[in-house]
Amino acid sequence: MAAPRMLDGIRVLDLSRVIAGPFATMLLADLGADVVKLERPGRGDDLRALGGDGRMSAAFAAVNRNKRGVAVDLSHPDGAQLALELARRADVVVESFLPGVAERLGLGYAAVSAQNPAVVYASVSGFGQTGPRATKPGYNLIAQGMSGIMALTGTPGGPPTRAGGSVADLAASFMAFGAVSAALVHRFRTGRGQQLDVSLLASTMALLPDPVAAYFDTGVRPGRWGNRNPHLTPAEAFRTQDGHVTVVVMNPDQWSRFCAVVGDPVLAADPRFATNASRLEHHAELKARVEAVLATAPSALWVERFEAAAVACGPIYEFDEVFEDPQVRHLGLVAAVEQPGLGRVRMLGFPFGASVTPAAIMRPAPRLGEHTLEVLEELGLPRAQIDRLAAAGTIALDPHAPDGAGHAGS
Repeated sequence: MAAPRMLDGIRVLDLSRVIAGPFATMLLADLGADVVKLERPGRGDDLRALGGDGRMSAAFAAVNRNKRGVAVDLSHPDGAQLALELARRADVVVESFLPGVAERLGLGYAAVSAQNPAVVYASVSGFGQTGPRATKPGYNLIAQGMSGIMALTGTPGGPPTRAGGSVADLAASFMAFGAVSAALVHRFRTGRGQQLDVSLLASTMALLPDPVAAYFDTGVRPGRWGNRNPHLTPAEAFRTQDGHVTVVVMNPDQWSRFCAVVGDPVLAADPRFATNASRLEHHAELKARVEAVLATAPSALWVERFEAAAVACGPIYEFDEVFEDPQVRHLGLVAAVEQPGLGRVRMLGFPFGASVTPAAIMRPAPRLGEHTLEVLEELGLPRAQIDRLAAAGTIALDPHAPDGAGHAGS
């Protein structure tokens, strides 16, 4: 018998696309929720198109594992009715339409909660459900630019710079995951559901509590500081003989140990470097002296020396080196999945451990419409009606699935 998982028995209807919503529902699925992902017949989620043939991409597979896939045309009244029936039976609905679109489809919170008052309904958008920009499209880059994170990223005197990866999307994903989990606890206590308003803009701004606090405290616009902390030093990247390492010193004891590792008597004795405030004032000379020493040995040796002295230090990896790190391997942060359409693929594993109900990858990402027949039969639809819906293009069945051949919608 399979071990229980944290969210076994929780049913999720995933109406979201691309990354922000789908990554949140993937986290729920990894913990055992039954996530049914609805996509458009023919095209599916836009993220599928990154694969070239529109059927499967590595990016789509990476954020849609553990889900069942249903292809339904929501613009067709019969398709919207099928989605509403799935929402009526769901514990959680996650959607990422522009505000107002779900309502026009008859799938907004008011319509769904009228049928299912206990539903936890998460709306993920660029700018929130209300306000002057609510109906504007928002993506990772737009949210990064408006949130202030680009204003903080880059080299001194250089332009605002995009942070690597889909930072805003993933901030919203984790926010939605936490919000849904908290709302489920509330629902179990009270029996009441609610709508959750998650935006890329607010979620990305939530990544910046310390620079926001500093700005409100001083009224001074923060600048771009490259790879250093503007309020603490040493707390930055230093060049070594063969690359770079990061070092962070938080208190006087750590500073003493840092100086002992570097072995520069001036750093240890000169009043200009005695306190964090004085080190910040003389940062350029501090960095030059430290890098003159670190240039004499490779990064791995400096990491070893600093860690032996209980000074926080780490290598700066090129991207392909990340996955060879022993700690990354130990934490199981890379998973291998047999993905139809791609073969055996590697992707990120689940990001936290659980002692009793750990996450698991039970199935790969679905082919477009792979589980349409299965899910609609669970709703009680007779096969003849399912075939009529497929013939009309309202739904699409997976032609590769058993009994699915010949019924793929256009």
